[in-house]
Amino acid sequence: MQMIAIIGAVVSGIVMWIGNTNYKKGAAWGQPVAIAFGVIAIAMGIWAMTLNGGNAGAINKEIGYQKVRAEKLGKYIAANFADKKILVLTTGDYKDGNGNVVPNHLLEGLKKGLGSVSCDVLARPVPAEGSDEAMEEMEWRFKHLANLFEGKDNKGNAIPGYSPVGDFDLLITTIGLPEDTFKGGKGQGKLAGKSIAFVQGFTERWNGLFKSKTVVAAVTDKPYPGESDKAGLANWEQNPPSDMEKAFDVRYILKTN
Repeated sequence: MQMIAIIGAVVSGIVMWIGNTNYKKGAAWGQPVAIAFGVIAIAMGIWAMTLNGGNAGAINKEIGYQKVRAEKLGKYIAANFADKKILVLTTGDYKDGNGNVVPNHLLEGLKKGLGSVSCDVLARPVPAEGSDEAMEEMEWRFKHLANLFEGKDNKGNAIPGYSPVGDFDLLITTIGLPEDTFKGGKGQGKLAGKSIAFVQGFTERWNGLFKSKTVVAAVTDKPYPGESDKAGLANWEQNPPSDMEKAFDVRYILKTN
């Protein structure tokens, strides 16, 4: 079982890397592939570590940084957009090899940061590894997101337990957005006239959207230090400091303009 988990994590990690690399080169399909298979890779990796006795410290460190990433954005939104109707777009439940649901740490951190500010949640189902739906991740377009807003899958079929989302002012996404979401510096469909904040999945191609207030906030990653930067690596690999602001500053940047 451990070998299956390791293979699953490695394969998913490779696909994630391919998606991210191609996205940086301009391939629109790269971002959704990287995010979807990143979720799977993390789940399989945690499962593998658990089967092997687990390196709880390493696991908890990365979980801690995920939560801090989202908590910081949540606090910013709570301080500046508390009066808005908020919809959170996130990944759906994913089960590890033992059938246990992997916690959505980004959503947990975001809600902690939002505090008493309420939000609705729209979870995008995670396709089963190797399924036709997983292959369709390479074609995640705005029309598919528009379907999800209506409670439907990529093919337009109703998703059991889902219904059309209500009105909202601000969308917070933990999974990015399709490359063709914006036209003329504005969102399409249900995103027309809405504000958007990114926990992750933001790309510098969308920097201009801050000027039109279409994007109001985005958490981005600091560059990973080179192997020769001993001090930088030590800083990056430290456990998250207990102070949320200091922990966030280790790895991330909050863009607001």
